Amino acid sequence: MTSPRYRRVSAAVFSDMFKWSLWFFSILLVIHLVRVFWLNGDTNQIEGFFVFSQYSVNIFMLVVGIMTVYVFMGRHIQQGLSRRDSYAGTAMAAVGLSLFVTLVPLVINGIQHFLAGTMALPVTLDTASAFEETGGWISAAIALFLNVLTFYLAGWLISIGYYRFGWIAGFGFIALSFVVFGLNDYLWKPTTADAMEWLPYDPLEANFWLTALGSSFLVLILFFLMRLLTKRVTIKM
Repeated sequence: MTSPRYRRVSAAVFSDMFKWSLWFFSILLVIHLVRVFWLNGDTNQIEGFFVFSQYSVNIFMLVVGIMTVYVFMGRHIQQGLSRRDSYAGTAMAAVGLSLFVTLVPLVINGIQHFLAGTMALPVTLDTASAFEETGGWISAAIALFLNVLTFYLAGWLISIGYYRFGWIAGFGFIALSFVVFGLNDYLWKPTTADAMEWLPYDPLEANFWLTALGSSFLVLILFFLMRLLTKRVTIKM
């Protein structure tokens, strides 16, 4: 069974990733503010921080996922931790980070919505449309959380493929990650998921909660696959 040490692993991994995310959001917020106040191109309206940040947050989580194996796993095993503790702690940290990077855009977007009603800005901030498609901020948060966690797991999948099987087989794991992205887009962005046109229905038109359930199932499959791939991996010194 997993030992209590996985909680310390989780705290340590999350602490490092949390620091990276603070740098990331600081830079992203500065870029957004520059766009609002100086580089708005004299447009009448631009998107709020929630919409503005989504693509960048996904990429950030993908990169962090790719770094996971090379930054954390070897260090854990060399310190005497089991592969199971390393996996469980990292998985918990991934969920915690996903919650954090979901909360930050929501909070900043909410602050912008408040400020837009109390002070004059150079442009109108569209802080409400982020929540219209799925019917509210709770649904928007669930959608973002599942998306960023999927991107993290896809990055983790790529890194364990390269680490365990070498660079040639690693290309196969990159291809597998594109399948993951295609399925994720099919669930959340069916109009852009051209590769999935053969699948039978439009998930978002069917039901948001069925879409979230399908996305959760995809996440669980990825977690299970990562457990199998990390179970007996040889640590490189």
